[in-house]
Amino acid sequence: MIIFIIGSLILTIIYVSHQGIIATEIFTVGSSTNCLINSKHTDQNCHWYFLNYTPSAWESSWTDNIEKLQNIVCETLANIDNLNKSVLAVERLVELQKFGRNQTESNKQSSDIFLSRMFYQQKYINPITNKSSKGVIVSQLIEPLIGLLRDPLSMCNRVNTLPASVYDGAIGQSKRFFLLSVAAPFYIHSSTPSPNNNVPMMITSNKRNTNLLPWMYERSKLNTLDTETDMRRGQNILIDLGSSYFGNWNGDTTANAGRWFYEHYKRFGIKFDRIIAYEHQALNTKTAWEYPWTNLKAIAKPYDHVVIKLDIDTPQIEGPLINEVLNDSTIHSLIDELFFEHHITVKEMVPSWGIQPGSLKDSYILFTKLRQLGIRMHSWP
Repeated sequence: MIIFIIGSLILTIIYVSHQGIIATEIFTVGSSTNCLINSKHTDQNCHWYFLNYTPSAWESSWTDNIEKLQNIVCETLANIDNLNKSVLAVERLVELQKFGRNQTESNKQSSDIFLSRMFYQQKYINPITNKSSKGVIVSQLIEPLIGLLRDPLSMCNRVNTLPASVYDGAIGQSKRFFLLSVAAPFYIHSSTPSPNNNVPMMITSNKRNTNLLPWMYERSKLNTLDTETDMRRGQNILIDLGSSYFGNWNGDTTANAGRWFYEHYKRFGIKFDRIIAYEHQALNTKTAWEYPWTNLKAIAKPYDHVVIKLDIDTPQIEGPLINEVLNDSTIHSLIDELFFEHHITVKEMVPSWGIQPGSLKDSYILFTKLRQLGIRMHSWP
């Protein structure tokens, strides 16, 4: 349960796991980058750094066996264990997409055990001595990499024993299986005592967007943030590679991207300062796709919140672009949330994708590596 009392600038968080309450903390919310409350060490600054990506046990079972499961994905999803987990996970993600982490009376919270986690740690930096010390560790939930890396109830035959309601929205272009950072719960796991014992830590928030947590705009190790002036200049940027039209794709409103991002982020009070959309059909493809990451590096800073969607249905262009993200730290350090439809050969998707290079194992490896770099990586449908 997470309770925000923004008016008085106090954030009370009751951390709950499937085993019960982990801890209760009170943080001051503000635009300051100071780490401590009521401390003489007011010249210390806080920074957040990505620690690691930890898959859930459910995800690990798929990753470890994906070569064997390549040709029996739907059959595997239909077994009772995976089916129950799929239903519970989808219901939890739908709830979070609608209400966000502020939902205080959820009866679906026990399903968080099926979700994976991104871990971050706070670091204090003393600008005078340049010494640093470690602070609180948090983890934030993200949907697991399982099945076809998309809504597990959307591409396989429906199971008659399940209530019809669980299939509401389970279409080919289903976006129910995303957990955006702005909606994802976060949990405290441990902390190192501060220089002043018994002084609580501060989790600062984006001044304009209170649902945008600080590790989503200052997690990069390349971040040389020194003053809160930099923080105030931070932008929220959406780059849509393969945008088609804002509200539809070839007339299909369920396949839209621009409107979906706009509406879902707006739901949690997040406004994009910039939306940059690329569409190859009206452009010279030889030159148009040479520049997306050049443009990204020109406009974005490590303290910006950057969301990117890549789906242009052209693997020979998508492949080099995603590999640049994977292999170039000056690119992946700028990206906070990334959505990508990875076209490979798997029988359930052949009617839509045809025969493509690569297998489902390649998708699992790619998405895991990108999450291990600190990017909230999602499989666009």
